[in-house]
Amino acid sequence: MPSDSMDSTGWASPWAGANWFPSLNRDPENRWEKISWEKFKSNELSQFVMDLPTKYYRPSSLPEKVFWFKDIVHDFKVLEPPYPLPIGKTEPIGTAVEFTTISINTAEYLQWLQEELTKRGVKFVRGHVGSLEDVEYVPGTNGKVLTDIVVNASGLGAKSILGVQDEAVHPIRGQTVLVRAPLVKWCLMGTGLYVNKETKETTYIIPRNNGDVVVGGTFQEGNWDVRYAPRPLLAYPLIANPTSSGAISPDPEVTRGMLMRALQYCPELSSAPPTSDNKEPDISTIKVLRYNVGLRPGRRGGARLEKEIVTLPLETSKTTTCTWSSMPPPIPNVLENGQSINADNASRNYQRRPLKVIHAYGIGSAGYQASWGMAEDVDKLVKEILGEAV
Repeated sequence: MPSDSMDSTGWASPWAGANWFPSLNRDPENRWEKISWEKFKSNELSQFVMDLPTKYYRPSSLPEKVFWFKDIVHDFKVLEPPYPLPIGKTEPIGTAVEFTTISINTAEYLQWLQEELTKRGVKFVRGHVGSLEDVEYVPGTNGKVLTDIVVNASGLGAKSILGVQDEAVHPIRGQTVLVRAPLVKWCLMGTGLYVNKETKETTYIIPRNNGDVVVGGTFQEGNWDVRYAPRPLLAYPLIANPTSSGAISPDPEVTRGMLMRALQYCPELSSAPPTSDNKEPDISTIKVLRYNVGLRPGRRGGARLEKEIVTLPLETSKTTTCTWSSMPPPIPNVLENGQSINADNASRNYQRRPLKVIHAYGIGSAGYQASWGMAEDVDKLVKEILGEAV
């Protein structure tokens, strides 16, 4: 939950760069992104959003159709050489464009979302869900309530939840650094400046409207590892006063490389920019706030957004017990009366019945920029199901 500690790697939302930057040229993703752009540009969300001048460099030439969004963003234009020099063995830059997009202050925005939903009567309860059977009933005001519709937005959980078990779901490990650099007012998306195919690293710099900047990053598909630490990150004295968590163990060499490259291309990250162009970037002058590792919920073939009727009990059902709580940890998994949701499964005559499910997961690194469009489609499916039930 947004009100909890942000140290969990179980979700990537707090660590996202959260700039609106489409990377696919296809529907429905493009339609979702356009809807989300319009929402984030509305007055309602303006407090969480900043206009973001962006430069994008690619090592290969791209057809113009890839930039389908050029009439949505502002000030779009193709950049001509000379380009910044790539680092290492990265191929020469083939495409360079600039435009003004937006970035989102994720911490404040997530908190606002929770508060707005609460105001609208949404009740948040905690539970460990191992099967769709576990959400057949949910806590209500006067005990258990039979579920009308389940929206399965479980992210990586869709890989293991019984009744879903989507083998196409996989993690995309992201590692970033959050720094304090209020002078940075532009975004760099530099896949043409540095690509390490072995570690799946690239270079990007994404500022937020509060003066914080996300420096990245990695895109490691299939990597579940959030505790990679061959030696302590703090062994590097050049990185000053960060916040970290025992659950978060970034690769220190990757972190150091990200900061070195970012500072080379964006001297404004430093509290004391170098006086000479020949001077090696000094990352000790960057004010590091925290190191971030998160697992983006990817899916081969793209996001899944569709309705399904699941018959309960599941044919391959295993015995699971789902318990719920409206209390934050460390007191999870109990109702107010201390009973489990499915505690009486064994004793009741379990009737087979259809469970209406809407799946909405697997958007990978495009969660924020596709969120409102996906939500709109989910809303339409909910209304379709309710209409069918009348």
